Amino acid sequence: MTRFWVCIAGAGFFLALLVLHSRFCASRLPPHLHFAFKISWRAEEILYRLDVDWPKYSEYFTGATFCVAVDSLNGLVYVGQRGDNIPKVLVFTEDGYFLRSWNYTVDTPHGIFAASTPQEKSVWITDVGSGFYGHTIKKYNSFGDLVQVLGTPGKKGTGLNPLQFDNPAELHVDDTGDIYIVDGDGGLNNRLIKLSQDFMILWLRGENGTGPAKFNIPHSVTVDSTGRVWVADRGNKRLQVFDKDTGDWLGEWKNCFSEEGPSAVSWHMAELPDLLDFYHFASGNDCTALLIGLTRFEHHTFHQQQIITDVFYATQ
Repeated sequence: MTRFWVCIAGAGFFLALLVLHSRFCASRLPPHLHFAFKISWRAEEILYRLDVDWPKYSEYFTGATFCVAVDSLNGLVYVGQRGDNIPKVLVFTEDGYFLRSWNYTVDTPHGIFAASTPQEKSVWITDVGSGFYGHTIKKYNSFGDLVQVLGTPGKKGTGLNPLQFDNPAELHVDDTGDIYIVDGDGGLNNRLIKLSQDFMILWLRGENGTGPAKFNIPHSVTVDSTGRVWVADRGNKRLQVFDKDTGDWLGEWKNCFSEEGPSAVSWHMAELPDLLDFYHFASGNDCTALLIGLTRFEHHTFHQQQIITDVFYATQ
């Protein structure tokens, strides 16, 4: 009997949380981008489990771990860390075995993105350092050989020809090789740039501000399977969404983040049978992560959006 009432109390508490969530975490999108929320309870499913044996030898982490990227095509994991006289990039297998590291041509890594193809193993790194290698975005092969540099090493700026950066936060490379860059982690620029695979500017959005397509510390970027570019607009405490091809502003989502705003946004193809894909947003010092799935998208209208209730928290 006691267990019965405990279960009833727990269910009541959960329902109360859902009511509070719907009240305070509603989306703020134009009518043509309205979200329809449907709650899905997955009490029996475990989406993530901590692997206490990864990596095999933790002593390789000698600095402040700042960013990570997984090259699932080649089974590699890249880790960027900060500190003096330490390797800035570590490379592991997906099983956690250390392969190699490098420190040259990297000052202060901020974002990292694995962009390998069947013909090439590569990783991109955004460098926000103030030293000789800073204010750049660099492409390396899996052994740390420098392949490409975007920006002027060691010199911040706002220029477009040649292209200059000031604290470029993150980038995303899509399947066609086009590059999406958020430039302005507290620097001169507050902009989203799309480059072609031969590094020509296709479109640019943004300036400092709070309105549509304006930014205050654009901190993270991702592209989903339906051609939408998501930007974590950290200082404005919101996510902004753009059309991948045209750069047109599609909408924003806010009122669901901590005082520090969203620090990261990423998209993943769902492995759950009733979802097409899901998004991961991180916000605040507690790194709160919220998974959201979308099962259908037509004419810039969201349908059947589901909030997965397996929300998890990890303290830094």
